[in-house]
Amino acid sequence: MKTPVPGIHGPIALLLLLLSIAVVTVVIDRGRYWWTWWRGRALRRQQWERVLADQGGSAAGRLLEDWELEMRFGEPLLQAAVVLAPLLGLVGTVLGLMQVLASLGPQLLLPAGANLAGFGQVLLSTALGLILSLIASTGLFANQWLRRSQCLRLQRLGRAWAGPT
Repeated sequence: MKTPVPGIHGPIALLLLLLSIAVVTVVIDRGRYWWTWWRGRALRRQQWERVLADQGGSAAGRLLEDWELEMRFGEPLLQAAVVLAPLLGLVGTVLGLMQVLASLGPQLLLPAGANLAGFGQVLLSTALGLILSLIASTGLFANQWLRRSQCLRLQRLGRAWAGPT
């Protein structure tokens, strides 16, 4: 059975497609989350100061943990995609190369009138895996940086509000 694009077929194509949908969904969700976080920063600061004033440091610590848990959403999936996407792409390329070699026959000769341009397409799945890994790692690093910076900002604000002890 001949496929239109060697290397992009069957379960590898399905896994790359599902992983890409998951990665893009998480990256868009994180962008939306940080946009709303930024827009509500004044209210969040008031809430943080109110909890510090009314309930003390332990309640503020629990609130910060809750916020940090929200901020971490999707990071495990992005971490997995950074590793899995290039590996899936490589598996697709190996399977495509196996198809190409099988089509060459036992003598590994090109059939008469064969076009070599299509044989380069077996690398397409590796390219897709690398691109997906790049998108996932960019989203992961951006989310981690924003999470750390915001948690640090809130911790500093809490220490400044509490004053010297």
